[in-house]
Amino acid sequence: MLRKFFSIAFMLFIFSTQNAFSADLTIGAFNSQAIAIESDTAKAAQKYLQDSFGKEKSELEKEAKKLQEKAEELQTKAAAMKEKTREDKQKEFMELRRKFEEKSRSFSSRVEQSETALRQYLAEQIYQVSESVAKKKKLHLILDSATGCIMYIEKSLDLTKEVLDAMNAAWKKSGSKLPESVTKKKK
Repeated sequence: MLRKFFSIAFMLFIFSTQNAFSADLTIGAFNSQAIAIESDTAKAAQKYLQDSFGKEKSELEKEAKKLQEKAEELQTKAAAMKEKTREDKQKEFMELRRKFEEKSRSFSSRVEQSETALRQYLAEQIYQVSESVAKKKKLHLILDSATGCIMYIEKSLDLTKEVLDAMNAAWKKSGSKLPESVTKKKK
């Protein structure tokens, strides 16, 4: 919200002083959201997450289904059980559920840590590449249309394709591998 406010305030300042800047100011824009989805780096990050956590996620889903079935079975058979047996089965079920919830929380935490590291890495890459493109094109200002403060941009000023191409070239130049600092497993 604050970022959007400052972007709008800056744009208003630029346009209100347009006469002073008009001859010298060159502006471009790109859509960081499109880059974050369509770039080879982003696709590799998604594949990494799927490869790293997909199997465990499937196992957790199967375990959740078995736990649900066990709960339904316990509920239907509880009335016919002796009180001691029912209490033992309920206690056993509660322990299984507690272990599952703990396992699920741990999994979610690891996935979230990995996603955060990947998002941060991707954001840094997008920033570096967009800065490089802006310098190459001798732009004074580059805006991100994904923030929602650009209502219109002339097609010639839209750098999304160029930034995407530069991002993919940087990805290939880096060996098409995510850095170890992002992919290392956290226990």
